[in-house]
Amino acid sequence: MKKALNLIILLVILLIVGCDKKEKMTIGFLYPSELTVRYNIESSFFKDYCAKQGVEVIIKSASYDESVQMEMANQMIKQKVDALVLIAANINTAGAIVRNAHAEGIPVMAYNRMIKNSEVDFFVASNNDIIGKAMVDAVLKEKPSGNFVILGGDKFDKNGEELKGSIKKHLKSKIDSKQVNIVYETFIEKWDREIAAFEMKKVLQLNGDNIDAVIVCNDRMAAGVIEVLEEHGLAGRVAVTGQDAVLEACRNVIAGKQTVTLYHPLKIMAKKGAEIAIDMAKGKKLDGFVNSTDFNGLKEVPTHRVNSIPVNKNNIEEVLVGSGFYTKKQLFD
Repeated sequence: MKKALNLIILLVILLIVGCDKKEKMTIGFLYPSELTVRYNIESSFFKDYCAKQGVEVIIKSASYDESVQMEMANQMIKQKVDALVLIAANINTAGAIVRNAHAEGIPVMAYNRMIKNSEVDFFVASNNDIIGKAMVDAVLKEKPSGNFVILGGDKFDKNGEELKGSIKKHLKSKIDSKQVNIVYETFIEKWDREIAAFEMKKVLQLNGDNIDAVIVCNDRMAAGVIEVLEEHGLAGRVAVTGQDAVLEACRNVIAGKQTVTLYHPLKIMAKKGAEIAIDMAKGKKLDGFVNSTDFNGLKEVPTHRVNSIPVNKNNIEEVLVGSGFYTKKQLFD
């Protein structure tokens, strides 16, 4: 009788443990806002790749509200996700998410935006130095000299800081030789289109039409700048840069209103991020993925960088239609 009772107790314990065990691995993917089109696309690619590996992905967007993102992250931590992938709404405060996750044994990947002063486990991003050089090269090919404006990204986003630094580095020889005059430069909060447009209006008020190039650090901001240039009859006469290959920017490139956009191979980047996140969740070594490191103020974070491709009116069909990113109809109709 006692043996039978012990057997029943053992079976009950095994049943409880079995019910408590998750059926599949789960990864949380958090990003700042749906307004940034590339994040919607990347999160979808990330989820699709994981699904093929039998891994569930929970995706949440925070409408650029760091407190909302913090709450979403804490909910995922309570759900006991196996890993967190985070595009931080605020890179300076997101370290709290890393600490909370690590307290529960959950690893965290910073995706696209480094999380400052944190013990974040891995970083996946584009190469900002290559992007900055590509922007400068494209502009100088069209405007070898003249009055230039630099509209950087958000100064609280390390990408904004790095990219603006790269642009200044690759322009240095032209600036030193007085061929290029930087008449105005600033960072743009939240990489915002309306703020970029406001700054461009201010530039034209101060300098009149005597502007040759505006090095803009993303396509949303470039669209705001081009609207202002159109109002002053300058669209197509002033070189304008961007990045992300959003559809509006691509059409502006085709129309001659934007000189270049940078295409980030989002599918490749998301797939690589998903591969790393899955191995990270399994506790595997990630050395084979590392092709760079990035200091976040606290530690050298192992990093995988994916190079971006400059897109202009001469190669836009080859790069974007050829890669399947857009159809010819989307670009040209």
